[in-house]
Amino acid sequence: MEAKPITSDEFAALLAPYGVAESMVAVAVSGGPDSMALAFCLQRHLKARKILALIVEHGLRSESAAEAHSVADRLRGMGVEVEILSWQHDPIESRIHVKAREARYALLLEACHRGGIKTLFFAHHADDQAETVLMRFAKGSGIDGLAGMSSRSEKEGVMLVRPFLSLPKARLLATCEANAIPFVTDPSNEKEKYARGRLRQVMPLLEQEGLTAQRLVDLADRAREAKEALDYYTKAFLQSAVVAAPYGAFSVAREALDSAPRAVALRAVAACLTAIHPTPYAPEREPLSALLEWLLASSQQTVRTLHGCLIQKKKGGETIVFVREVGAITDCPLLSHQKTVLWDGRWRVTLLEDHAGLSLRPLGFPTHALLDALVPTVRRQIPFARARASLPALWNQDRLVAIPSFDKTNQAVAVATLIPPFWLV
Repeated sequence: MEAKPITSDEFAALLAPYGVAESMVAVAVSGGPDSMALAFCLQRHLKARKILALIVEHGLRSESAAEAHSVADRLRGMGVEVEILSWQHDPIESRIHVKAREARYALLLEACHRGGIKTLFFAHHADDQAETVLMRFAKGSGIDGLAGMSSRSEKEGVMLVRPFLSLPKARLLATCEANAIPFVTDPSNEKEKYARGRLRQVMPLLEQEGLTAQRLVDLADRAREAKEALDYYTKAFLQSAVVAAPYGAFSVAREALDSAPRAVALRAVAACLTAIHPTPYAPEREPLSALLEWLLASSQQTVRTLHGCLIQKKKGGETIVFVREVGAITDCPLLSHQKTVLWDGRWRVTLLEDHAGLSLRPLGFPTHALLDALVPTVRRQIPFARARASLPALWNQDRLVAIPSFDKTNQAVAVATLIPPFWLV
């Protein structure tokens, strides 16, 4: 059956669930048929509202800069405003696609923040979704991975929207052809040395056995439904069973963790770890499973580490405490007057007094006499020394100056605010 172009009414229906109301939105454009079709549909639908096309020029091929400017000219011919974002980097020897993807998202989000844009569109389609699911399945992903890409997500205050995830690539090509929209093709997409290129070679064989792109998209939809259910019950468990201390530690009763379904318990432990040490990825399933087994079993060992966190069994193993592993903290910025820094991924610290040469480092294990002289209440408020050790502290070289998260005297120098975990927001 011949693919049909996307009509105005159909695109309006695709866009309706996202409630885009801003006067200006952004769209990531590579110049290929997918993103050019999306830019065209957005321009046709939004009309008077501004559309900013963002082109990331990765600098990985000698001709990429000229291609980016050529794509920009074509977009301007369609009446779309354009900004080219150049990735400045040293020679890259490995993981080129992964690093380029990370840089692309960073540049796109930075441009949105700079322009006050709250919605960023991507042209990923059903074929992309099918390839993503197949790749993740091959790598042993669980429910979260098999859920594929989300049609709507939030990252750093920007809503990422993928309205074409239900449409095959053929329809985007048909849209370009029907409306005389020029596009380019990136030859690296088909190279067999990259996983996606290899998968595209075998997809026709899989389709002959019934594993079509649509079946994989359906699998992603079902996995996403399961993921949403697990997320819902995990959040409920975290809210009811996990105690969050104001200094950034979490505690949970072993009995509560033991009585939860294993999938919920695993996700709850991962949530505590990633809330203490925020990173793009949670711990791998194997070490996470091993940690849960240890937490629920009787053992003479009372302390373990994972994901830059220290996990300790207390009260005979009946209470489990999660704290930041102080030795894993490497963040050590110099502070500037009235400037706020994000420290260790979860503390916002602002220097209030104009002190030169102050750096932000973990408190560590100073003597009790020094602690009592600086903040007389801190040992009573946080008797667990390993929890105190990861507090943000102001240092002048090797001299401890202040612990800004406690005591009014210290807060006159600087203020430290802990970012709450997602389940308490």
